[in-house]
Amino acid sequence: MIPDLTNASPETREFYSLPEDIRSTISAIVGNHPRPMSTMEIMLAIWQAIAGERQRCTELPGDDEQ
Repeated sequence: MIPDLTNASPETREFYSLPEDIRSTISAIVGNHPRPMSTMEIMLAIWQAIAGERQRCTELPGDDEQ
């Protein structure tokens, strides 16, 4: 569900313009924080996203052909 964006920041509007599947993935990684995130929380969220991508890449078929 998209909230009322009348007084939203440009960043919030940009976030809600993303497709639902991307927003839900972001929320699963980062969570729905009602407060700003610390630098460490942001770095952890980025690390989790990178780790998830690395895992998915190792599971791709045909990568063992070298």
